[in-house]
Amino acid sequence: MFREQTTHDYGIDAHVEIVEKDRPTGKLIAFQIKSGASFFAEETDTSFVFRTDDKHVAYWVGHSMPVVLALYNPASDTVHWKQVTRESIQRTKSAWKIEVPKNNVLADVVHALGELASITQPEPYIRRLNRLRIDRKWMDLIQQGVEVRVTFDDWINKGLSRFQVTIYTEEEKEAWPVLYTPGVDVGDMLEHFFPWADFAVDEEEYREGVWSIWEANSYQGRDSETGTIFYGESFEDWYEPPNGIVPVAENGETETYVLLLSLNNFGRSFLAVDDYLSDPNAAETIGFTMD
Repeated sequence: MFREQTTHDYGIDAHVEIVEKDRPTGKLIAFQIKSGASFFAEETDTSFVFRTDDKHVAYWVGHSMPVVLALYNPASDTVHWKQVTRESIQRTKSAWKIEVPKNNVLADVVHALGELASITQPEPYIRRLNRLRIDRKWMDLIQQGVEVRVTFDDWINKGLSRFQVTIYTEEEKEAWPVLYTPGVDVGDMLEHFFPWADFAVDEEEYREGVWSIWEANSYQGRDSETGTIFYGESFEDWYEPPNGIVPVAENGETETYVLLLSLNNFGRSFLAVDDYLSDPNAAETIGFTMD
């Protein structure tokens, strides 16, 4: 799963999450992506040489996620990559360099995915923290007053629970692969993937979804001359707002949910903590001891 980071991280262009058996794993990698012929001008027999400065190297090696440098060559339509570690960077007279192997090509799917999966952090604490950092984009949008929604289908007649989740605004959208979740209901799924949010049914979508139910229940007949349809009860008199997390539509096979997100106490607390931890101007020390 590829998530572009356009303005939210310094020196990181995207986060990639490893998916196994159609399920996100929480194993995350940060990508710095460079595109253009200029990044392939300097090479050795076995690698392309990428040069960078102190700021980027310090950020990458100190990052809580593994960082991968990816170089895209438009001439050959290939992507070459290398993990950025203290061992893979080399000090030069003026800055730093990284040698990106020519045979590390993302098009080599089996090799590339195997290598990428092997460098992710396995610790659950780090996985959960990194998922929150990725979701910060959506939290910030909500805090700015932007409406953020999630929509998904729940296959109600399947023995194995599954959900197809999309989180979106009017400007951007992130669609997930089908999530297979044995023994997990809608509430558990939302709590697991969006612990920072409260949810409310999108009432506009709900009203549209129950309109056909009202028509079927209240239909009385049609005037044969004018074509006017008569209902025993108006929609507004019949309609009751949604109570709790309920689907906005169903067809006997799936139930469709459209939910509006808001920040809960946990989400607001995470933003405050993350602001503190991410402040590049915060002093690490304020004094010294005589020891």
